[in-house]
Amino acid sequence: MTIFLIVLTIFKLWLARFLPLLGDEAYYALWARHLDLSFVDHPPMIAWINWAINLFAGYNDFGIRLTAVLLVLLSTYLIYLIGKEAFSHKIGLASALLFNLIPTYLAGGLFLTPEQPLIIFWLLSTYACVKLFKHEDKRYWYLLGLTIGLGLLSKYPMILFLPGVLLFLLLSKNNRLWFRRQEPYLAALLAVLIFSPVLIWNYQHGFPALTFHGARLSSPHYIDNVLTFFVLQFLMYSPPLFLFSISVFLCFFWKERQQYDEMSLLLVSLSFPAFLVFLLVSPYTQIGGHWTSMVYLGMLIVFCAKLFALTPTPWKTTRFWINLGLIILLNILAVGYYAFFYPLPADLKGKAYTLNQELPKYIRDAKVNYVFSNQMGVASLVAYYGKTEVYMPKGLWRQFDLWDQPELKKGDSILYFAFDESDTEKRLKPLFGSVKLDPQKRLFAKDSDIPLKTKVYVCRQSIQSGNNYNHLGAETLRRRLPE
Repeated sequence: MTIFLIVLTIFKLWLARFLPLLGDEAYYALWARHLDLSFVDHPPMIAWINWAINLFAGYNDFGIRLTAVLLVLLSTYLIYLIGKEAFSHKIGLASALLFNLIPTYLAGGLFLTPEQPLIIFWLLSTYACVKLFKHEDKRYWYLLGLTIGLGLLSKYPMILFLPGVLLFLLLSKNNRLWFRRQEPYLAALLAVLIFSPVLIWNYQHGFPALTFHGARLSSPHYIDNVLTFFVLQFLMYSPPLFLFSISVFLCFFWKERQQYDEMSLLLVSLSFPAFLVFLLVSPYTQIGGHWTSMVYLGMLIVFCAKLFALTPTPWKTTRFWINLGLIILLNILAVGYYAFFYPLPADLKGKAYTLNQELPKYIRDAKVNYVFSNQMGVASLVAYYGKTEVYMPKGLWRQFDLWDQPELKKGDSILYFAFDESDTEKRLKPLFGSVKLDPQKRLFAKDSDIPLKTKVYVCRQSIQSGNNYNHLGAETLRRRLPE
């Protein structure tokens, strides 16, 4: 297992050079320059992690990729500990191996997003539960309160761990007595206290997290959205694990539940409510495949335990390797396409992976007062690679609004990175003395077709100044943008 992890880690770090930052990754890296108690989209943990990376390694792709890989290694160790404590050393090893080969955890683990710390603290909370209910040691309630609180500082779906604990207490006759003890309630209070900075920040700013995430919801699309949800789960978490999880969830409240030992019942209980919530919400919004990353953490351990049934036969061992082979094939196809066969624009072949490093010089040579963009991912990538401040027109992205805007003066010049926007030059000309489209591509990324859809406009000599001008400019830049 050690050799496998060493080889896999070296491969990931080698692969990193073919993986420029995602727009979201650059956005979270930007948060480290604006540290706060929380942010519009997510709690602050990912900002603190990026701040630490900058402190020790500076802003560079390799530091971010290395941190993502190290967090996956930590998750691997926690998976092993849970499997070992709940079942056996062999199940712990099998679970750790499987975790590193599930498409979402392998490919997604190369990127530094809020899912990474969420997975860490979900696993730590799961480990605390296993120790708590296996050894009936009340001290683990306080560890559980701590890890849930830190998980809530990572991403809001950590709240779904609580109904999982509640479900287990209701189903497990041996553990219902905890409802009459003070420790669970003190643990919940501890979690709320740790999470309180996020609550304070949201209160101070009018709870923008609620409006931001609430805006994702729309009228229900029961066929399209739900079908998309299941297809993504099927592919991103591998057919074997997904189908096993679905079969367990469907039978969970039937007689089959009586066949589960206490630890399997716990792990399924922690996963089921989270899956159910995402399923119920899926008609009203497109659920990102990675959003459910914590759902399958306990299920893959139960999956390994059921495959081996704690006393493996040759056929059960063969079933495990057959499933593993299918999962590896999916990984080869997904990672191979994204890293090596991703279609590059013809004019970027041979220079795509060095293009972003030229941004600082390009921006300096442009001799402009400010840099603007109309899209969050593009703005963040330009800020990260260009080592400059980038602004968005007011009203496009609430987090950028909180970071404020400059007040353009008459005669100021800007670079405008426009993503997927039509009639841009026509609409900018009334605002500037000169507007020119840069004929070359200046930004490379492998998400949202950024290289193909991003154009750079050099806008010189603004013709007005003052707040009225800024308002007009913002409205002009915002018009006709995709929702």
